[in-house]
Parts: sequence; structure tokens; C-alpha cells
Amino acid sequence: MILIFVVAVFLTTVFLGVPLVWAILITAVLPIIVFDLGYPLQALFLNFIGGVEPNHFLAIPLFIVAGEMMSRGGVGLRIIGFARAAFGFMAGGLGMVVVGASMIFGGISGSAIADSAAIGSVMIKNMSREGYNTAFAAGLVAAAGTIGIIIPPSIPMLIYGFVGNVSVADLFLGGMVPGILFGAMFMAVCYYVGKTSKCDPGGRTTSLKELRSSFIGTAPALFMPVLILGGIFTGWVTPTEAAALAVVYGLFVTTVVYRDFKLRDLPRLLVDSFVTSAVVMVVIGATTVLGWLITLEQMPQILVGFVQEFSSGPWMFLLLVNIVLLILGLVLDPVPAILLTAPLFLPTAKAFGVDPVHLGVIMTCNVAVGLFTPPVGATLYVASRISGVGVLTIARNMAHLYLAAIAALLAVTYIPFVSMGMVHLFR
Repeated sequence: MILIFVVAVFLTTVFLGVPLVWAILITAVLPIIVFDLGYPLQALFLNFIGGVEPNHFLAIPLFIVAGEMMSRGGVGLRIIGFARAAFGFMAGGLGMVVVGASMIFGGISGSAIADSAAIGSVMIKNMSREGYNTAFAAGLVAAAGTIGIIIPPSIPMLIYGFVGNVSVADLFLGGMVPGILFGAMFMAVCYYVGKTSKCDPGGRTTSLKELRSSFIGTAPALFMPVLILGGIFTGWVTPTEAAALAVVYGLFVTTVVYRDFKLRDLPRLLVDSFVTSAVVMVVIGATTVLGWLITLEQMPQILVGFVQEFSSGPWMFLLLVNIVLLILGLVLDPVPAILLTAPLFLPTAKAFGVDPVHLGVIMTCNVAVGLFTPPVGATLYVASRISGVGVLTIARNMAHLYLAAIAALLAVTYIPFVSMGMVHLFR
């Protein structure tokens, strides 16, 4: 009864437009009052503060700073140039440049919004000039940008790892192939559109000299994910130390190597990054309060019993996970969606024998799809602002992209090797 009440209150407050943090806190407080549970309200404050105290959460603002630094420098333009040299010769090549550049940039920034903004500001106009439907170009930028939270480093994976006590290194390994798979599916859509619409039939040749020159120019930026992931996988640094290393390396690359970023701009960047981080941390504190109530009232155990009663096995459980997260993705950003559902899904997954790393990758892919799905899709609004095309108009031109994303999601869900192959190889 309490579980149903909690879900009903949360969904009602969200759909009524109550700010997310307040919606979560109201959902935590009302059951205590309505059901007279007897928990002291002071415990809410203590859990809120305790939720943001762990040192490992320092990785979040540090990765945000590193991503912002690289996106504000000229890194995005260099990555686009390299992607154009690599993919421009194929049909739909300009669209593939968007996808390829997003995959590369995602491995640097770990942010879907930064990815969409950096790539979209250059590529939407270029695609429109080549004859692409502007709404499709904007939709492609919105969809491809979300690969940034699947390919490591990924802030939602960091959150899931910290909340569920799951190895962040394994989660990052698990996200590599799914990220490439999503990119390949979106590239297939680009090939189809370029071929059928005749707007981008390909044929542009790239010499090895051009490709080599473009790669050399981009190499300092491309080394960042190698540095971060290599350090974590070898055990040389923890995820938090890797985030700090990313900040130092990003500052060196943008100010010394590329000289696109000035030290006088650093204070403004830090303020903007820490404002973003503060929003994330406030949400983490609020969801910790709700998680405290959920744990005390044994809601995960209730959910496990319910799912086991109505599910015939792991296949049906994973289907329910996808359905729930795709629906939540319509109204929630990735971080709160992960924070709210991970404590509920993890015990159930363990009961069905689903690896926590596999579950984490599935959840991340689901919330990535939510980022380019209306009405709240963040990358959709970024692409809309850049292109000047309405959100619903963009969404109507994304049918093939949605189908490609769902196909990739199903493969990640029901073919464990897709997400677990790299993990088993390096474990």
C-alpha cells in the first residue's frame, strides 16, 4: 500500500509541474504523515546532508568541469574535422560525421548536453545547407548526443556505481560496446536517409594525408579518454582521482596545446560548472531522503515479491525495467531516474541472477533514450534552440532514430555479451 502511495504521489507532483527536488521531498514526507509512521522529521535533514557527504561524489563536479573546458575550447571543431575525414566519403556521410563526432566527444565530456551543443552548433547548419531536413538534422544531433552518457566516462554510471556499490571500472567497460552499437545504428539511419533522399549521396574522397593530418590535430583531445579509462582500469587512479586528472589535462590541452581557452575565462567556467554540479548534488540529497524511507519500509523486498509473482523469469523482469525507465525518461533527467530506481531494481535483479553491471548499462541506455524523447528531453531542447525548429516538429522527424535506439536497447538488454563481453575480458 505504501509503495503504491509513494509512486502515485511522486508521479502526481511531477506531472503537476512541481520542481523535481520538492516533488521528491514531498513524496518522502507525505507517507510519514499520512500513515503515521513515527519517523522524526529531523532524520530527513540528516539523510539529506549525509547523502551528499561521501568523498567519491567529488568526481561529479570534476568531470563536469573537464567536459565544459574541452567543449568551450576548439576541441569540438577538431573532432568534427576528424570525423568528416573519416566518414565523409559514404552516403549520409554528413550525418555520420555528427554521430562519429558525438561518440568521440562523448568519450571526452561524458555529458549529453555538452555533446549536443558543441556538435549541433556547427553541424545542423551544414546539414541544412547540404539539403537535409533541418528537423531531422536537429533530431540526429539530439539523439547522437546522448551517446555521451553511454560511452565512458559517464556521470549516470558513476551515480549508479556509487549508489549500488558496483565497480565503476566494470560499468565503464560495459558501456563501450553499447555506445558503439547505438552509434552504428544511428549511422545506418544516416546512410538510409542520405541514399533515399539523394541529399548526401557521398563520394567525397579523403586522402591518407588529410586523414593523418586531421588525426594528429585531434590526438591531444583523443588522449583524454585513454588517460581516464586507462588509469581506472589499471588501478593507477580511482574514478575521483581520474576526474581530477581530467581537469588538469583538459586545462593543459586547451590553454597550452590548442590555445583556444584563456585563463581569464576559467572563473566563469568554474562558476557555471559548479552551478550545474550543485543542481545534481541537491537532487542526490533529496533522493537519499526518499531512499532512506524506501529502505526502512522494505519497499525493495515488496517489489521483489511482486515482480517474482508476475514475472516468469529474468526476461520479463528486464522488459519491466525497460518499460518503467522509458516512461520515467519522459519526465526525469538521467541522474534522478537512476537514483530513484537503482535501489528498487538492484535487489530484484540479484534475485533473478542479473549481473548488477548489466543492469547498470541497461538503465543508462534507457535514460539516454529519454534524453531525446519529449516532453522533457534535454538534448531535444538544446537541438531545438540551436536549429530554431520546434521540439514536436523535430520529434516527428525522428521515427527512424527512435526505432534504431529501441533496437539497440533490446540488443543490450537481451544479449548480455554486448555489455558484459568487455567486462569478462578484463576481469
